[in-house]
Amino acid sequence: MDEEPDASTPDDPSAIDFEVAQSGGVTARKEDGTKVATPSSTDKRPAEQKQTPATSTPPAGASRPMSYASALQAVPQDWHIEFSLDDKVIPNETTIYRAVFMSATKAEDQHINRSIWSATHPIKFRRVSGPPPTESTSFTANSEVDSESTDGIPASLAKNPTTASILRLLNILHELNENIEDVLVTNDQQTVGLNIEPPSQFVSTKLTAKLNRQLEEPLIVASSCLPSWSEDLARLYPFLFPFETRHLFLQSTSFGYARSMARWQNAQAEENRRDRHNERPFLGRLQRQKVRISRLKILESALKVMELYGASQSILEVEYFEEVGTGLGPTLEFYSTVSKEFAKKKLRLWRDIDNTGSDEFVSGPSGLFPRPLSTEELSTPNGERILHLFKILGKFVARSMIDSRIIDIHFNPTFFRISDTVAAGVKPSLGAVKVVDPGLARSLKAIKKYSIAKKEIDEDPSRTPAQKVTDTEHISIDGVRLDDLCLDFTLPGYPGIELEANGSQKRVTIDNVDNYLDKVIDMTLGSGVRAQVDAFRIGFSQVFPYTALSAFTPAELVTLFGKVNEDWSLETLTDSIKADHGYNMDSNSVKNLLQVMSEFDLSERREFLQFITGSPKLPIGGFRSLTPMFTVVCKPSEHPYTSDDYLPSVMTCVNYLKLPNYTDHETMRKRLITAMKEGQGAFHLS
Repeated sequence: MDEEPDASTPDDPSAIDFEVAQSGGVTARKEDGTKVATPSSTDKRPAEQKQTPATSTPPAGASRPMSYASALQAVPQDWHIEFSLDDKVIPNETTIYRAVFMSATKAEDQHINRSIWSATHPIKFRRVSGPPPTESTSFTANSEVDSESTDGIPASLAKNPTTASILRLLNILHELNENIEDVLVTNDQQTVGLNIEPPSQFVSTKLTAKLNRQLEEPLIVASSCLPSWSEDLARLYPFLFPFETRHLFLQSTSFGYARSMARWQNAQAEENRRDRHNERPFLGRLQRQKVRISRLKILESALKVMELYGASQSILEVEYFEEVGTGLGPTLEFYSTVSKEFAKKKLRLWRDIDNTGSDEFVSGPSGLFPRPLSTEELSTPNGERILHLFKILGKFVARSMIDSRIIDIHFNPTFFRISDTVAAGVKPSLGAVKVVDPGLARSLKAIKKYSIAKKEIDEDPSRTPAQKVTDTEHISIDGVRLDDLCLDFTLPGYPGIELEANGSQKRVTIDNVDNYLDKVIDMTLGSGVRAQVDAFRIGFSQVFPYTALSAFTPAELVTLFGKVNEDWSLETLTDSIKADHGYNMDSNSVKNLLQVMSEFDLSERREFLQFITGSPKLPIGGFRSLTPMFTVVCKPSEHPYTSDDYLPSVMTCVNYLKLPNYTDHETMRKRLITAMKEGQGAFHLS
């Protein structure tokens, strides 16, 4: 893969883990701790001592104004400044306009007039002893609660109890529809006919149009002044809106002012180019944090980068030692490569139920789900290592979201339900176990038949107590008694995890089988994995609040982070590709390329995307959402060689394929597959 060359190269990549640079200049540290200045990314002069040792403190950015909230977080103090308006304390991250707006709307009974612009709004401040209050970890400050809820009903719906009741009923129906495995009867002797409704059945087109209209106003979004109903509905009843609207809401409200404005301005760029008289104001600028890492120590480098810069407000860009590639391509490859690193079996993070998969990576149709850990293992160095990795993984996933990077981690949907079910007081179910481990669920379902048989005997009024005891002792299912299974109170598949004290010495009997089933399910989906999931959420929330993901279902989060069905039909490809510089859409080579792409199997699709874009999967929206647009151009040949002698090459930063004018379809396919397989793992000039 070929990329634009970078002016600077590391002197000794073996001596360090990574190197940093920030747009606008950066201060680095020598290994003896002294500081040296390094040029900005646009300075072409040579620089000395540009590396930053892995053990050094993160370099300080160039001088620039900081918000008061940022300064408080940077410098620990025993006092802080408190702002107030109308005797109400204003959180430090709140915008001035939001504070004034909320004060004015409450004073005018939710109606605001033009006097807000001419009136004087005195904002008072005073010095207060003690550390500052804990602020939201989101870049966009929205921590104050403007609409207090009563009896679970947000204030925006308090005057409409009928509507609130309907929404709560819809919420229950939506939860049942989403978690259908929890609803299905597990007894084979009973059958229930259930129809799963598509998510579109719950969507309100009118509310969607109203919310989209609000999100189109950049100053309203920037000032965090969205009406309370929009925030309440998107947070509590997200099923009312399609995925695209909820994703836009997340980007607008949780990724920070600068990213929100950058996204809006990019969307307006084409309109501004067409109409020069319609120039919009420049409302935000994103800084970039560049790091250069060793490809040979990709996971170790990623952990250090996430620890130092995972919560940074700058966009993270990654380059590799001894490679000239820079920009989007290497950065996307970093995220996809690290995604695979987190799935390696040697880390022992995940439940591994697929023995037919790769010997190196955990795989399986159900997705990645944490390996259960006992309380004793959690307190060991290995347990602490695992929790640290889950915390960094959470930060890594959140970082990919705010920087709009594509990751390739196939989570199990139940992973995103663990803490929610516990908080709601809902016990994990056998149906949820089936989603995580179908084999274990079948075994538990068979064991549950003994419990059901015992219950039927106990509740039979026609049997005497003596008969009940005798019949219970002789219960057998398919000719097998429970004692014949030789079960003990250890977790199936993990004999080292005891379900209770001395569990390996305690046999499962007909009298304690219910207790055994409850403990297995709890260890599989509850106490055995809760610490790992909580560590993931803590790391995630260091970038932006994990609660913002409540706008999505677990199944949607799975597609957001990993597994997704992509459209590679010939019609979609034809509408999503641009031909240029020697080709047009009627060129034979372009037609052959589209045909070859549409015939790729799943593994070939991933290799092709990795080759073209640096990531093995498409962004949300598929080929049409690739930015820049996927472009194919003609790669000329030089005498005495012909086009068939060349391999295609790419510029991943701009999704640019340089394709020779091959003589036929089969030659193109062979050359393309060769380039896909051999053009991985480095970014050099061709």
